[in-house]
Amino acid sequence: MKFRSERTLADTASAVSSMLLFVLFALCMLMAVAVAADTYGRIEKGYQQSFGSASSIKYVANKLRCAENVTLLDNGGAAVESDGMVSVIWCSGGELYEKYAPAGGEITTQGGDRISSADSLSITENGGLYVITVTAGEETSSVMVRRG
Repeated sequence: MKFRSERTLADTASAVSSMLLFVLFALCMLMAVAVAADTYGRIEKGYQQSFGSASSIKYVANKLRCAENVTLLDNGGAAVESDGMVSVIWCSGGELYEKYAPAGGEITTQGGDRISSADSLSITENGGLYVITVTAGEETSSVMVRRG
């Protein structure tokens, strides 16, 4: 019985080509994972921006709809009076804030609770309708609501 212990050139070429194919496959998989992660990141960022503007504008619109009295603030926000309480809503530093105070008290935009992410808030009155515009990232949403 004779054992073959010598490698031929064909065996070496076959082993090298198998390793090269494996390395090529691994590189392709890494690139696919990188592209998928980038795509997922862009989708998530877009979703967060659109969700931020949509939820913010709906929140402010609901506050204005049930208001007894609305005072527009210079910073684009509003003081919304309802049931003996004033809800001050404003945007600062990329966040939408709300602060409650008793009616007749001082209206300030200091402190407050974070509601959602929003780059800017603008509330204006136009012929008995309030025009609310919220910007979050690249998304801008506007809605018109009537008080009460």
